[in-house]
Amino acid sequence: MKINIKKIILLLKNIKKIQFNLKHEKIVVFDGYSLAHLEYVLEDYNFFIFEDRLDKINTIYITPSVIFNFVKYLSLILKKYSFKVIYSIAVIKAIKPKILITSIDNSINFFLISKVLKNSVFCLAVQNNGRGNHIGDESHYIKKNLFFPKNFEELYYIPNYICFGQVVIDGCIRQNLKVDNNYNYGSIQIGNFFQYIKKKNIGLNKNLYDICFISEPALDKKFKDFDKNIIKLLKFSIKSCIQNNLKFIFASKYLENTDISKSEINFYKDNLSKEEFEYLILNMNIKKNRYSSFMALSQSSLVIGIQSTLLYNKLSCKEKILSCNFVNEKIYDFPIEGICFMKNPNYEDFLSRVKMILFLNTDEYFKRMNKDPQYFINFDSKEKIIDKTKQLIKSNLD
Repeated sequence: MKINIKKIILLLKNIKKIQFNLKHEKIVVFDGYSLAHLEYVLEDYNFFIFEDRLDKINTIYITPSVIFNFVKYLSLILKKYSFKVIYSIAVIKAIKPKILITSIDNSINFFLISKVLKNSVFCLAVQNNGRGNHIGDESHYIKKNLFFPKNFEELYYIPNYICFGQVVIDGCIRQNLKVDNNYNYGSIQIGNFFQYIKKKNIGLNKNLYDICFISEPALDKKFKDFDKNIIKLLKFSIKSCIQNNLKFIFASKYLENTDISKSEINFYKDNLSKEEFEYLILNMNIKKNRYSSFMALSQSSLVIGIQSTLLYNKLSCKEKILSCNFVNEKIYDFPIEGICFMKNPNYEDFLSRVKMILFLNTDEYFKRMNKDPQYFINFDSKEKIIDKTKQLIKSNLD
């Protein structure tokens, strides 16, 4: 087992206190970032937040129970478990939860911890985002070794998984990714959005914009083809709106006033003409919170992008999208063929497709696809994902 000195230094730098007591809780939330997706699911419960990221860990717990559990599971080193993961197991065991829940559904540490705790704790992962261009197909990331270790498939394990749709279930089977129980509930993102506007009493104007463009720049040299793709599609979209007097909204990706949001804007500034960039800024939907993009999305007749999860969310609500791929990389192809996808179109063909989609009624639009969008993201307006997830939690707390 390799010892990463840099990680140890980062951990020690962030530690603010050592705590010698630990309160029992029925629910442990794994990774504080999960709360962004689980706020409505857990609104009726008390819970313990277990931070997993080194830059977020500021407390070390040292209790008799933690020490006992750490020694008990120390032999996991032979299975290449790190001291950090063994300590995580020791702390979670000491809290004595009935449920361990996360929305970081691609966390290897969660996989490893779940393998150990699955018989005593209900370990639940909630999918928070699409995984690859087919949602549930990580294979192109694994093969290129961009995000995951080479033995990702071997490490992967989720005892209970709330996923977007049947495509994720089929993808896990195809890739031999181990999941004990799948719950085909849909997208927690859109579930949260509808809960948010309900609580805030926000109304939606479905025809506020003709076209919403989803910003999804990679901002990474590993994905330079993707960046070429998004710029060409954006140029086509801007041109079509200006020439045809269409109402345009640009849904920025990152929260305002952050370093990465500045990088996002600079990316477009560097790759668009002066006139295009000015038009973009004039019609930009600034991301003030995690629901801002959904506000733009839900009030547009047509949403244009490449492979953002927002496209699937839009389709799941029986609303129109258009995805385009201008490069040879097949991984950027939208998995549904027909009216909603174009491969390397020229501007005239693109404009013709946009006009056609805007003209067609919803029923006719959805007839012109080779797959049911519900396969990718399940959406049921009667049985909402928030309610179903709450019921699942309740049933495992009783």
